[in-house]
Amino acid sequence: MCKKCSGFTLMEAVFALALLLAVTTVLLPLFTQMVMERQNIALKAKAQQLLSVALHEEHMKPEATVVDGRTTFVLHSYYEENDMWKVCVRWNDYAGRNVERCGYGKR
Repeated sequence: MCKKCSGFTLMEAVFALALLLAVTTVLLPLFTQMVMERQNIALKAKAQQLLSVALHEEHMKPEATVVDGRTTFVLHSYYEENDMWKVCVRWNDYAGRNVERCGYGKR
């Protein structure tokens, strides 16, 4: 064998690959959670947009359904006391949680 060869030994290469595998194992679930939360934020923005449109609509049904891709938004609207108009949007996010946002308006 040559004494002045520069390069990695087999043990150094195995150690580097094991370290890379450990870091990847730790970071991959975090990355997938970040992607899922980003998608949930987009769903929340879409629900807020639907809520805003529903609050400004004059003749809205008491219950309406809007399908956007894989997500189904259900809008409920009704009058409360003091002539307040309440509209709620419900949907299931990508983590499987039931989410609801409500808004009020004066009619």
